[in-house]
Amino acid sequence: MSALFILPALVSLILVIKGRVEIALLWVYLPALLLLPNGYAFNVPHMPAISAAQGALIPIGAVALYRLVRSGVPSLLDILMVLFMISLGISEITRERVTNDGVFLTFTAFLSIFLAYVTGRKIIEPGLRDATVKRIIILILLMGPLGFYEWRMGQSIYGVVGQEFFQTTTVQSSVQLRAGRGRMAVSFNDAELAGIVFGMTLALNSWLFYRSKRQSSDSPKDVAGRLEKAHLPGVLLLGYLLLTQSRGPLIGMAAAAVILQIPRFKSRKLATCGVALLLATAAYGSYLYFLRYTNVADRLALSDERRGSAVYRRQMNEFYRPIAQEGGWFGWGYLSHPIIPGMPSIDNEYLLVELSYGRLGFILFLLIGAETFRRLIVNVWSMKAREDTAFAVSLLGAMAVFWITIYTVYMGEQLPQVAFLLIGWSQSIVPTSAEASAMVEVPVHPKFAFKRVFG
Repeated sequence: MSALFILPALVSLILVIKGRVEIALLWVYLPALLLLPNGYAFNVPHMPAISAAQGALIPIGAVALYRLVRSGVPSLLDILMVLFMISLGISEITRERVTNDGVFLTFTAFLSIFLAYVTGRKIIEPGLRDATVKRIIILILLMGPLGFYEWRMGQSIYGVVGQEFFQTTTVQSSVQLRAGRGRMAVSFNDAELAGIVFGMTLALNSWLFYRSKRQSSDSPKDVAGRLEKAHLPGVLLLGYLLLTQSRGPLIGMAAAAVILQIPRFKSRKLATCGVALLLATAAYGSYLYFLRYTNVADRLALSDERRGSAVYRRQMNEFYRPIAQEGGWFGWGYLSHPIIPGMPSIDNEYLLVELSYGRLGFILFLLIGAETFRRLIVNVWSMKAREDTAFAVSLLGAMAVFWITIYTVYMGEQLPQVAFLLIGWSQSIVPTSAEASAMVEVPVHPKFAFKRVFG
């Protein structure tokens, strides 16, 4: 039955061959990415398991990579991404105890990180901006009934279906409980990862809400505009975020909410500086509170699960830091780094990157984040149209949710694809024009199509 998960790859390939790359992105890849767990995968002999979303991404990513190579001089982030993938490959292939594991992990990272990045970089802008944002929001909203079931019953339908019909154990049938209720995880198999995606989606939704407010008519013509004016998508997404009961994404979303106020001010540069100062002050205050909150001698004696989780993260960061430094420039490998007894889970992606890929991978990872924010801030300051500025700010908020929250969780399941799709997208924002606005959801004349050549 798991062979069914190859269907998104086949459909995506057929659409790409026919020159319908945009349709493959909207109707195959995004649904597979957001609605199907990463554990819903098919196996190819002598290769790692490929998820339904990864399979759908391969043909689209190949087109995007072709366009990127043909586009001329690469951007700074393009170079950083290539260097990060090279560094990651060296770390995995040379440092893993089993070389095949390193090769498989490098291949998986190439699919989930690099191909997702180039897809966001070269497929979406300018004609698919509106369609892609709406598609992401709709797909996430569809998860509501499944998430409410998890919250109420403490059981994942994805896990039950996966185990009963597809014989996969990589998707859990039970969900983590907190305060007597299940934590909404849906297709992401982890409540905090789901919270990050919900937070990023909520930030993107702010752009649609901004557009609906600026429409000249009091009654928007399209259904989406009317729903946005009624705040319905935003309220539902915030509800989903609360159902995850995850503090990290809520903190990230609070920071994003402050960033999303930038378009309200006349001077965007002054507003950005003010927001940066406010967030830096809040971060310092939160750090001091975290130190007091986690100042506990024995975390195992705590009855409060929330506080015990926070104490675990503090001790984990302290105990694993010397091990990460011992890894040198290329680290220990993702599967081969030492495990401290009683602390098997590395709930900090920055620490995990340094452990796995060493000092070089860690520096490149930080530079990718810094360049992402720098480029978005430049867009916020330089875009002339208010709609473009608001979109750049919405992506800036989404990136804040991601880069803040991964300090408290690893970057697993579909999160690398979602995050790096948006990171690539953030590098390709172009000003709207009359020509771009007139485009339908899918361009009539796609830029890429295979051609049949007769000899």
